[in-house]
Amino acid sequence: MFKSLIAEMSEEERCHRLRLLLSYLQNSIEERWQRIPSITAVFVAEASFVLLDPSHDNYSTISKNLMRCSSVDMKTIPLFQNFFWSSSVSFKTDSLWILRLLYAGMNADDDAQIYIRNSTFEMLMSFYGSPLSDNMSKELIIQIVRKAVKLHKMTWFLVEHCGLILWLSSIVSSLCWEEYEDRKNCIFTQLPIILEVINDVTSARYIVEWLQKHALEQLSELSCHLYKLLIGDGELMEEQRTVNSVLQILRLVLKISQKRKVYQPHFTLSDEGLFQLCEAIDVCSKKKYSPCAALGLKVVLMSTPPTTVMGMDQENLSKFLSWAVRNAIQSESTKVLQPEESNYQMTAWSEKEEPEDSLVSKLLRWLTASVILRKISCKFNTDNIWEQSNINNLQFLLECHEKRFGENEVGYGCGEILAASIFYLQQLLGVNRRLLPSVVSALCLLLLSGSSSTDMEIWLGLGISLPLLLSKIRCPAEANPAWRCRGEIFPLSLI
Repeated sequence: MFKSLIAEMSEEERCHRLRLLLSYLQNSIEERWQRIPSITAVFVAEASFVLLDPSHDNYSTISKNLMRCSSVDMKTIPLFQNFFWSSSVSFKTDSLWILRLLYAGMNADDDAQIYIRNSTFEMLMSFYGSPLSDNMSKELIIQIVRKAVKLHKMTWFLVEHCGLILWLSSIVSSLCWEEYEDRKNCIFTQLPIILEVINDVTSARYIVEWLQKHALEQLSELSCHLYKLLIGDGELMEEQRTVNSVLQILRLVLKISQKRKVYQPHFTLSDEGLFQLCEAIDVCSKKKYSPCAALGLKVVLMSTPPTTVMGMDQENLSKFLSWAVRNAIQSESTKVLQPEESNYQMTAWSEKEEPEDSLVSKLLRWLTASVILRKISCKFNTDNIWEQSNINNLQFLLECHEKRFGENEVGYGCGEILAASIFYLQQLLGVNRRLLPSVVSALCLLLLSGSSSTDMEIWLGLGISLPLLLSKIRCPAEANPAWRCRGEIFPLSLI
């Protein structure tokens, strides 16, 4: 059919070129119903249009190739080297043409195998950082990578063999530079694509498991750059969808980190880092409740409870707690109206889980863990009191704390602020047997530290012996050193 149509063409030169192109493809077909790779089919289709226009920049290159080669090699990308590494005056046009071809020609695992065999992505990722690469080329390369990670075979190859995570990290790092040329344009055009690529990569369970075991450091570095961009770029705050994507990635990396062995490096945020994150999210949500604020709180709660939270500036601690409590309460009041989260979900972690606790409950557990861990965070000798078998009640825990720290260990005012927040959250939840031991322990450690045995002997003049009462309360799980070693420093079910 195609030959008959070509024969009807009036211009002999065009007819001859198209016949050569058709023969170029036919001579490569070795068996009936042989599948033609997408990249080959797209090249032939695009070449047919080029050959109809002798003034086209690529006309000469394609014509010479047809005269020189009798068939196309279906295991390679036609004329990739000629166009991508072109030395002609129109080299930018040539490279953009082949980049668009690469994007259109990758649709199945068979196509992915061709790209892998020809080291295509190694060249693209290297070219991205070269002086020859302009913004259009960079955007096309990222678009090609985004399409590639939709294919499982290509995703694994890019992550394990091409260093995809580190490559993306280097791009985000460059966006953090104030002097970076055309930085604003790149943030709004390339960053959303990069975030989508990360989402697609981390949606594969086997990729996440590999990263957790062998390369969390790569994700941690990328997350640090995203965090820096988030808290340092006011213009980015206007794009809530991008902010939400960044927060989702931070949340995922913190979650993966909690699943690592205790002796492996972990990703966490300092108390100052958490405060800066809260401030940035407050700017993004314009100091009102929004899905962004709820997601930001979930990121905070996924981080390891900081033992230095009581060392924060009193004003900053007050602002942080006010922000956290406010958003936790508001998230519960809007849960009925918003029963489902954003569609940006990490499907690698979609296994069956227990019903999720409320954000108020999670915040309370997080704050109490911060207080208790702070009190037992000192290094002890081999014969330390924590290893004694009789540390089984709250009274003994308080006595151990007094021996280690003495009085006034908590900064003035910080203990009272924390205690007030913990007590308020407990009132909101009512009696919760699972959380009550930790809550009581945290309040006692905050409010009774430094009290003499005489002060504690009679409680409120009611004739109740406080030490006796505390001796009947079991120690919270957080007071056990093995709690951290079992990976329980912050249970994953809390987020």
